[in-house]
Amino acid sequence: MKVSVSILFFLVFIAIPASADESMEYLLASIDAGYQIPKDHITIARFRSLLSQLSNTFVENKQEIGDMTVFVQNSLRDEGIKESLLNIMEGMNQLFYTPVQDQNYSDYVSIYFFLRKKGLTHSDAILDLKALLQSFGIQ
Repeated sequence: MKVSVSILFFLVFIAIPASADESMEYLLASIDAGYQIPKDHITIARFRSLLSQLSNTFVENKQEIGDMTVFVQNSLRDEGIKESLLNIMEGMNQLFYTPVQDQNYSDYVSIYFFLRKKGLTHSDAILDLKALLQSFGIQ
């Protein structure tokens, strides 16, 4: 079985539970930056906010949302598509205008991946996801 370097990075860097000094939001911000950022970097607060909002919207917890987002980013990179974790999570956070119960982050981020792989831009993929939700009467 062939395992890519990005998957190994994911397994070593993210799948290990974050310590108090290395919170999920800190790890996500560092991965997004491509280096270990200062502990007071502004993006840490944004990732903290996004993780909180997304875990309130979707059934998955913060750890699962972070792990899935990194996995999708790495999968996109394997397809030659560069997208930041922040953009992916911001996009997923824009999908619902009103609370909807029992929604799976994994479903939406998977569809996002396939739309991007198909050639859509980030913005178009998010718009298509919103249109899909409207067509099902979810939003």
